[in-house]
Order: sequence, then C-alpha cells, then structure tokens
Amino acid sequence: MWENWPARRLPEVDIAGTKFFLDLRLWECREVEDFSNRFNLDDLYDHGKGFIFCFDHKTKNLFQGTKEEYELRKAELTVIRWPSLQKLDPVGYRALMGLPPKVEKQALIQKKRIRPSKGKRL
Repeated sequence: MWENWPARRLPEVDIAGTKFFLDLRLWECREVEDFSNRFNLDDLYDHGKGFIFCFDHKTKNLFQGTKEEYELRKAELTVIRWPSLQKLDPVGYRALMGLPPKVEKQALIQKKRIRPSKGKRL
C-alpha cells in the first residue's frame, strides 16, 4: 500500500512546545530532537472527532500515572486536544486508507503567451 506513494517529509506537530513527527505508517509520534522519545497513537483517547491526551512536560511524553498522581502533578501536565488524523496529516491519511495520491488538476494544453502584454485592455 505505501510503496505507491512518493517519499515525503513527515508532518511535524507541536505538543506543548515539543516538536514531534507524526508517522501514520508506524502509527506513532517521534520527537524531532530525540527519536528514542516516542509514543503510540493507540495510547491516545479517541473521542470521535479527534483525540485527547495528557502530556507530561518533565518526560516530554504522554502522562503515565494514576488519577491521584495526576491530581498531585496537575501543574506540570497539559491536556491536549487534537483534531482528526485526516486534518493533521491528509496525505498520510489517504495512504493509510488505501486511497491513491491526490493529483492536482492540470490543463491538458499549456497556455502560451504569443506576444508580450503591454498592460492595456481592449
């Protein structure tokens, strides 16, 4: 499915000041500065129109803790709301769904200017 798609730069998403690559093929987000810092998209809460998750500024990753730990560390955490994956990465989403790459409409015949315009209208 992905072999028909041209190589491209992955979209970057900013999560509370930390940049991540959104990779739908591997179904994960990887930090731009540290590829070992990653999280799986399955760990996000899908609410139908997008995603909600809690981001930990200390670990620069998803918050992994209990409700009690959340209450104690509320100041260090940020609740993030994301739109759908289709809006975050439309090209990657089309590939994920098995759709062909979107081709821009092009004119069948390229228009050529026969003589230069003098800026006057008739």
